[in-house]
Amino acid sequence: MNSEKEAALINKRINASFKRLINTRYQINVVFNHYSKDFNFLMYVAHPKKRSRSIPLHTVETDDLVYLESLIKQIRAHTQLTITYTGFVGEKWPSDLRPIQRTTGAREDKQYLK
Repeated sequence: MNSEKEAALINKRINASFKRLINTRYQINVVFNHYSKDFNFLMYVAHPKKRSRSIPLHTVETDDLVYLESLIKQIRAHTQLTITYTGFVGEKWPSDLRPIQRTTGAREDKQYLK
């Protein structure tokens, strides 16, 4: 489990999935799976005249937030796509204790709230 190798693999798959089509929205979604204790990276692609879809990029088999934070920094250095987080309600980044996922929206993930 090496963050540089996993970041390079995710970045390579982002490049393969990013087609730069006009009027198309691309974003990265990081999902925290509490049951199997891993992080899933998906690319969400939405075009107004086509069905939106999520393309699986990679699964990181750890629940260590320090490791995830270093991985996210390397991905952000590579791409400027928006990164959204799902399943991180109540979790905070280890470096500065900011909340990872905001819960202010009406349609946000609230299933892990206590």
